Amino acid sequence: MLCIGLTGKAQEAIRANFIIEDYKKGIQEIELTFSTFIIGIDPEGKISFIEPLKRSRPNDWGDFEDNPVPGSKNLGNLKVTYYDRFDQDKTGKVKSIEGISFDYYGSFDIHDKKGRLKSIGKMDIKYNNNFDIHDVNGTLKSIGNIDIKYNTTFDMHETKGTVKSIGPVQIAWYNTFDNQQQRGKIKSIRGNTRAMYVTKATTANDWHNKR
Repeated sequence: MLCIGLTGKAQEAIRANFIIEDYKKGIQEIELTFSTFIIGIDPEGKISFIEPLKRSRPNDWGDFEDNPVPGSKNLGNLKVTYYDRFDQDKTGKVKSIEGISFDYYGSFDIHDKKGRLKSIGKMDIKYNNNFDIHDVNGTLKSIGNIDIKYNTTFDMHETKGTVKSIGPVQIAWYNTFDNQQQRGKIKSIRGNTRAMYVTKATTANDWHNKR
């Protein structure tokens, strides 16, 4: 069980997949699986998709779009609510899915970019900001109890900004010791588990095509 949410409760994320790509810095997408749905988070900290798990899907269910439509609607068997116009910075964004609350960075978070996901349930989402002087500003710092580390100027043979580790998973890249053509390509991903794993995408659409 992935201990990034409410341990032993329905609101806990049971699986996390972090997607990285050859020759690209940072994380390209995160897929979090809950008991009844899967949610995608893009590099900007925005919801990229929501899908009911296959076992809970009816024959027909509507597409999801994170737009300013207040109130609530069903996505398959899922109940999705949205922030209304009184919520200022959050208007139109997802407020809850199946009772799991979503919060976002706003005007009072002066060191972080407004509009990004701040928490899902009791799982906090943090980004590198001006206080993290050695990391690329705005990159994902942690999600729940999973810390993300990047290669910095101290890693003199590596490409700055590439992902070094995600929780216990270690990522190695071809670097200055390798030939020019291979530099920046993923060399290995080690430490994956069923609950938390890092996968490699060859193209930007690979992870969408496999679902």
